[in-house]
Amino acid sequence: MSDEQAKIPPCVLCRQFLLADMSPGLAVLDIGCGAGDLMSELVSRGCSVTGVESDSSVVQTCRAAGLQVSEGRAEDLPVADASVDGIVCSVVLPYTDERQAIAEWARVLKPGGAVNVTCHGVGYGLDYLIRGRGWKRRFYGFRMLSNTLFYRLSGRRLPGFLGDTLCQTSRWMSSYYQAFGLDLEREQVVGVVMGFPQFLCHRVVKRTA
Repeated sequence: MSDEQAKIPPCVLCRQFLLADMSPGLAVLDIGCGAGDLMSELVSRGCSVTGVESDSSVVQTCRAAGLQVSEGRAEDLPVADASVDGIVCSVVLPYTDERQAIAEWARVLKPGGAVNVTCHGVGYGLDYLIRGRGWKRRFYGFRMLSNTLFYRLSGRRLPGFLGDTLCQTSRWMSSYYQAFGLDLEREQVVGVVMGFPQFLCHRVVKRTA
């Protein structure tokens, strides 16, 4: 990260990354769209945008605002095969079965289509554990890191709320990309704690053959 980038808040850098190279006319899917902020920005840029969100009340709010949003999960997208040019996915993977979520990217993307994704790195959990104000924030960091280690060793999450979120790593993400015919085109690290990324930003492209 450059000195100039270091002065920009992480949330702004991540948002800039998500929106980069999403050109007018592209059919873009926002996975875990929330209230639709990214969708609205993409629409203003001339993209044809649809969203998927698991919270039914949020879906209704988006629809009331004129956005095209379906209720669904990242691991089972209500979207046809090879039907979108691009995907944006803002810090959704930590709360999913990441392997199945990435498999769904490959299914719904057209050949040559791209995903702009941001996710929590190990430094995100370390930041909470080391710098968190109060025991609740520090415990959140501890259980995030513990769940990540358990998941990497066993392929399963810790039970209940202990297993609600993961940290992603470039190594594991790249193994999924390779398995599902995707290539990592660009990586940007946003924030570093003890040598570990706070946020990983990836642009991933579906192979054409």
